[in-house]
Amino acid sequence: MAPYLHGLNAQISCPNCATNTPVGISSDSLTNKVRMGEKYRLLEGTCSKTGTPFKIRAAGNKDFICPGCKDTRSVSTVTLRTAVALPLQVTCRLCTFPYETLVELGDVLGGNKILVDKFEYDLDNPNRWDVIVFRFNSQRNYIKRLVGLPGETVEIKHGDVWINGKIEVKPPKVQAGLWIPIHDSRVEEYGLIPSAWEQTPNWKRSEGEWTFNELEGTGEISYVRPIDNFYGYNASYRGSPPAPIRDLKMEVQLRVSTDSSVNKAAITLEIESSPSIYRWRIPISKSSEKCTLTINSSTENKTDITEEEIEGLFLSQDEQTKLEIAVVDRQIRLYKDGSLVFEHALAESEYDSGISSPKGQPLRIRATKCGGYVESVRIFRDLHWTKNGNYATTEEFKLDEDRYFVLGDNSPSSLDSRYWGSFSRTNLLGKGFLIFWPALPWRNESGFIQ
Repeated sequence: MAPYLHGLNAQISCPNCATNTPVGISSDSLTNKVRMGEKYRLLEGTCSKTGTPFKIRAAGNKDFICPGCKDTRSVSTVTLRTAVALPLQVTCRLCTFPYETLVELGDVLGGNKILVDKFEYDLDNPNRWDVIVFRFNSQRNYIKRLVGLPGETVEIKHGDVWINGKIEVKPPKVQAGLWIPIHDSRVEEYGLIPSAWEQTPNWKRSEGEWTFNELEGTGEISYVRPIDNFYGYNASYRGSPPAPIRDLKMEVQLRVSTDSSVNKAAITLEIESSPSIYRWRIPISKSSEKCTLTINSSTENKTDITEEEIEGLFLSQDEQTKLEIAVVDRQIRLYKDGSLVFEHALAESEYDSGISSPKGQPLRIRATKCGGYVESVRIFRDLHWTKNGNYATTEEFKLDEDRYFVLGDNSPSSLDSRYWGSFSRTNLLGKGFLIFWPALPWRNESGFIQ
């Protein structure tokens, strides 16, 4: 159920941005004993420039290249020893930097402990998207997300769940708990990979913020890293390789100003989902401009443009505002200061957009006839269920009465109903609703399960 629930794991610090990525550690299914590797000669230390810790393989007693700053260092500046360790290939969950590390038994942390409400379903039936606890094959308990209800037909298409032949749209309250953060502009990076952003000349970045001056024209910043359904939690994958993600959310904190005589001053948020572009243009102050949502769909032969007006919505000058644009379950949702201000269901002609890996810049922030600053940009992706397994893959799966179908949030590496099929209501033990351990000052993962 990663990334929301953790089993045995090690917290690995990224050399490029110092973000800790929890990586799952495999263990024996019966004894829960960790499967460690072999003996390695290892180097353990801290980058003198970035302060990030590292643990890497040693090449004898020679100088080595620091994985953080890439400087050549003497082995006398770090700890050199022999130990049993497990080599892991890690991809940072936030900046996507790939790197190798060694994990020892003492680095392995215990998994989350879950509080289960065993009375929740005594009187009521479980709801779709609940996180439920159940017993399967009378051997062990599992915790998964409930997707298919009795009598329904379940299918997985392009990462989405379809019920009875229609795409299942997660309600905003449910979706809010399922977004996976994949970028935060406030997190400093040390330049080990190319920048996530490109910007036009009138945009200047410093310490995770941008200032811009586009009073005379238009300029933009563009997020240019590819986005797929890779989970940093996985050192390996059970199923198909990572697939491109088309369900995304961009959250922007900004402040803008403009000349009161300018009519066309606006901020535009844009998500590209090839061959379509979803563009939200918000005017500044009560200008003659209308707030609009534009869907631009291009093919080899033509371009179709659909535009929806959003009445009464504008940006006030010199006020900090949070804007969010989300494309999820073939819906576009727009938020201003945390409130849903517009929702639009995409036409069936848009259902195949974004299936192939996006090229160029998939997310943009554009300023026209205004200046100001962007305090932060956070990017999230939705869960993306894969089609590996025996059931609900290339064909629909019909549930009998009193049977349920579940999926793990960590779809590429989850054993769930795609492999087992459905299970009976008599197997249901309760609803998982609270992580109560660990709840320590240095590792607090407690909280309600969403």
